Amino acid sequence: MRWFVLLLLVAAAAAANAERILLVPLDSRPAAGQFAQMIGRIDGVDVRMPTYEALGRFTTQGNPDRILDWLEDQNLSDVSALVVSTDMICYGGLIASRVLDTSTVVAMRRLQRLVDIKKHYPRVKMYLFSSTMRLAPTATRKAYATRFKIARIEELKDIVDRNPSPSAKAELDGLKKEVPQAQIEQYEATRARDHAIQRQLIKLTQEDAVDFLVIGQDDAKQFGPHVVETQDLRRYVRALGLDYKIYLCEGVDQLSSVLLSRALLKEAKWTPRVRVMYSDENGKNQFANYEAIRIEESLSEQLFASGARPTGATGEFDYTLFLNTPKRGEASFLNFADQLKAELDQDMPVAVADINLANDGTADPELFNALWEQGRFISLLSYAGWNTAGNTIGTAIPAANVYLLARKSKTDPLAREVAQREFLIHRFVDDYAYHKYTRHSAYQLVAPEHHEEIYGDEWDEVNTYVSRDLIKQLRSFFDKGLLNRTFMAGDQQYRFTGVTGAKVWLPWPRPYEVRLEFHIQVAHE
Repeated sequence: MRWFVLLLLVAAAAAANAERILLVPLDSRPAAGQFAQMIGRIDGVDVRMPTYEALGRFTTQGNPDRILDWLEDQNLSDVSALVVSTDMICYGGLIASRVLDTSTVVAMRRLQRLVDIKKHYPRVKMYLFSSTMRLAPTATRKAYATRFKIARIEELKDIVDRNPSPSAKAELDGLKKEVPQAQIEQYEATRARDHAIQRQLIKLTQEDAVDFLVIGQDDAKQFGPHVVETQDLRRYVRALGLDYKIYLCEGVDQLSSVLLSRALLKEAKWTPRVRVMYSDENGKNQFANYEAIRIEESLSEQLFASGARPTGATGEFDYTLFLNTPKRGEASFLNFADQLKAELDQDMPVAVADINLANDGTADPELFNALWEQGRFISLLSYAGWNTAGNTIGTAIPAANVYLLARKSKTDPLAREVAQREFLIHRFVDDYAYHKYTRHSAYQLVAPEHHEEIYGDEWDEVNTYVSRDLIKQLRSFFDKGLLNRTFMAGDQQYRFTGVTGAKVWLPWPRPYEVRLEFHIQVAHE
């Protein structure tokens, strides 16, 4: 009973002192909102979102007008920042931004409503993020036959424009015959609408209606219409002299967390200095899967967007980001792993981003084992290894930034340490255990042609399996990695005693991602 009373006291202390930030996430997936809420709790920040129902679910669009009503009804006098996805406000979410259900006129009108809200509270900072549409349409049963063909057509158009070749032209002409022209026209019209909205966002930032803007590139390649769009946006930003308040980066799912970090760091007037260690120095010049720029450049953009900055290997730093790059050489990796373990053993501040991801987004088991052995992982500031390089880097960096900020501020030390460990174990269970074990087994329960969408009895069966298996994984990870281990919070010592309130479900009708909730129990020593 003692641990339960202690948890109540921790929760009450955190709630009493909580700063408020309002977040309109990209959609209802955990990475879009839950991650930012968990990171915010590390610094005692109450990250509030619209109702779950207003955010939609997969191809069921969110409700922008309902969300704008919610924002207009809020008393912002005690809110320090608004972090808002313009894809949700303009169209109803990420998936909705890839279809032409919303006109440019309606999207512009909704965007103006958002700007007008801030006019009533000029003290509140407005941080916006937008996604540059990815190459392939959304993976649905309906789009199964043509989505990759459309993506390849658009990729080939850019290839032929830049480096004309008979073989590329022949492939392009052949594919065009396999896809209805109306589908291609709708795809390109959707891109044109989204691009027009992004140019308007840049203009609003120039007019100081927006304090900071990030434009994130959704899944992409080195060729395609997104490359031309991004080049146009970069030229526009440079021409207006807005490089200091508009960043373009890879990935979009992580941007709630990135901008939460920036908002908190800016308010505290602190800029973390980050030393970067690569598992293979050659890796920083690679292009990660689904990204259109080199890894080193992508990392730099995420750091600056989060409110941090990179520093040289010999310069002063606040923490080290160990970045496990794709296709690393084994000898180089072993040296990297040895240095990582040595720094953790010396209690040096270390975060880990694993972007040596398999094609299905699964993290590197060799790195996981290096962190898990002898319980070293518990000393990390943060860890991430999921989906894409941008998603991973943009999760690990904000979590490390905010934890170190919390240690510098007057947040309750016990609430801070428990929240940081919860997000850390959350990442290992979600990024590693779910994607390596549970998700693969879940897909075995689904007909191959239904991997993108499952409903009815099939969804019930998969959801039940995922819930049961991942809770088992969570308890196993906790028992082996945290149970009865002690930690310091301020000048007091505590012990991890258990996990409570574990809940798991599929947020969308597919096994690709999972919602995991739980709380860690602790006792005073």
